[in-house]
Order: sequence, then C-alpha cells, then structure tokens
Amino acid sequence: MNYILNESEMFADINEGTAIVINSQTGIYYGMNGFGTSVFENLLAGSSVEDVVAAAKSLSGAPAGVETALEAFLQTLSGFRIVLPADAPSSRPAELDAAAAAADAFTPECKEYRDVQELLYADPIHEVEEETGWTPEKS
Repeated sequence: MNYILNESEMFADINEGTAIVINSQTGIYYGMNGFGTSVFENLLAGSSVEDVVAAAKSLSGAPAGVETALEAFLQTLSGFRIVLPADAPSSRPAELDAAAAAADAFTPECKEYRDVQELLYADPIHEVEEETGWTPEKS
C-alpha cells in the first residue's frame, strides 16, 4: 500500500531530520521524531508500506516488533489525516535512516500540538480566496 500527503488539509516541511505538518484548516500541527520523519519521507517519496517495513527489518538492531511499531505509526498518520491511501504502485525502494531508527529505539512517533493553534488559525492566509487572492476587507 502507498500513501500520499493530504494536500487539501496539510502542509509538510522536513528540516534537519524533523518533519513538521500543519493542518491548514484547524491550526493544529504535528511533529515527528527522527525515525518517524525517515519513514514519512520515504512514504511521500513513493515507497510502499511493505518496502518501508522490509527496510526497517533489515536494519541492524531492529527488534522483532518493528513492524507493529510501524503499523501503529501509520494508523496515527491516517488518524490525524496527514496521509491518505494512494493507488500508485511503489516506485522506489525505502532507504531509512539507520542512526535515527536506533536513536529512537525503532519507534516512529508523531505527536499532535495545539499550543499555537489560535495563532496559526488567526493568520490571514486563511482568508485567501482562489479567485481573488488575499484581499482584506476594509471598514
């Protein structure tokens, strides 16, 4: 199975090994640990879940439960609507960051943050109309 970013609701940025995803409709953002970011990057690049699982299992020191941890991570991403199922077949083998996997005990994580939700939601970018762009109303 393949996944794509839910571009109708989410903006994603990966910087220095950390993925940040912002829900443009709610202002909630999500942060991933290093291993989660590595998995997320591979999914967005077109690797299938099966390729990611196989790559994780092949890493030195991978525990027997790594597949379960990956399944839980994918359920979290799907539950937050960060990713959506895609019909595209796998186009590239997964290449996971072994150092990030080991540092995070082979447990990818994605956490939800609401601490700046009001600030993100108050940003005038939410007032952009497809036809007219950003045109603030004048009193």
